[in-house]
Amino acid sequence: MGKYLLCLFFILLSFDSINSYLMPPLFRKFNVEIVNQLEFHKILRVHCKSKSHDFPITYLNIGESFQFKFTIFPKTLYWCNLWQGPNYKHYVVFAAFRPDKDFIDGTCTGMHPNVCRWTAKEEGVYVRNKQFEGEYFMYTWDAPSKIRKIPVNAPSSESEFDS
Repeated sequence: MGKYLLCLFFILLSFDSINSYLMPPLFRKFNVEIVNQLEFHKILRVHCKSKSHDFPITYLNIGESFQFKFTIFPKTLYWCNLWQGPNYKHYVVFAAFRPDKDFIDGTCTGMHPNVCRWTAKEEGVYVRNKQFEGEYFMYTWDAPSKIRKIPVNAPSSESEFDS
């Protein structure tokens, strides 16, 4: 009986190792943060949601942030809509979180510190990225949104669209 338990323990441990290198870290906690760094005292209107959860619309003054936490499941997907005040006619819609390894490690900062931080600025929306040791421009205001991926060795001023 002890041999079987020991064998089962090593099998589960190997799945966890595979999970951490090849697959998204399922059933772990993650955070998304939206930060307002717009100029001229513009308020940022934020509305984020998933298939199962719809956060209330939040208004952020300059320097304020909106953060939500969740558990990663295989189909976890969060979209955020951002509008620039005061008239809120400039907007962007984007995938704030996707449960795949490329998105978590490539677009966001990975599981450590387990947060995907999006910053709204005058030019558009940036994501904090460890590859560039800072923020990376992702989306412009008022442009059709497509899921974007940060290229592996690209300069920090450009990014590519997925096909």
